[in-house]
Amino acid sequence: MKSATPAAAPTPAPTAPSEGQQFSTNAPASSVPDPSWFSPALLPGTSVTKKGRSPTDDQGRFTAQILFAFPAGATLKDCVDPLAAALAKIVPAVQREEKEGRVTLTGDTADQHVMFMCGDANGTLTAFVSYRWTQPPPAAP
Repeated sequence: MKSATPAAAPTPAPTAPSEGQQFSTNAPASSVPDPSWFSPALLPGTSVTKKGRSPTDDQGRFTAQILFAFPAGATLKDCVDPLAAALAKIVPAVQREEKEGRVTLTGDTADQHVMFMCGDANGTLTAFVSYRWTQPPPAAP
């Protein structure tokens, strides 16, 4: 007679840590609030096509991103100008790179690396807005 109790799954063997950043299988840190600027309201008149967070690393750090789509007829300037103005309020120094029809704006706060990118994706002007914790985020209240 077979037991009705299912067999326990085997425990995975521990793996040796590698050098560099350690990633974990932790779920995204939903208890850590996003900065106030990180919102669909950042680009009025656009639609959010994707929003998410990466899993946390061993120090609780994660990356969050929003992908915006602009309406037909929007220009690269319609994307870059409002994002450049917003980024200038967030970081002390804005870096700008133009490459292959895309504009990337980056900067750093004391705790985060911020990146805004504008360009064409399959015939639609899009904006990629992201921040990455460079320090462990503060504990949620």
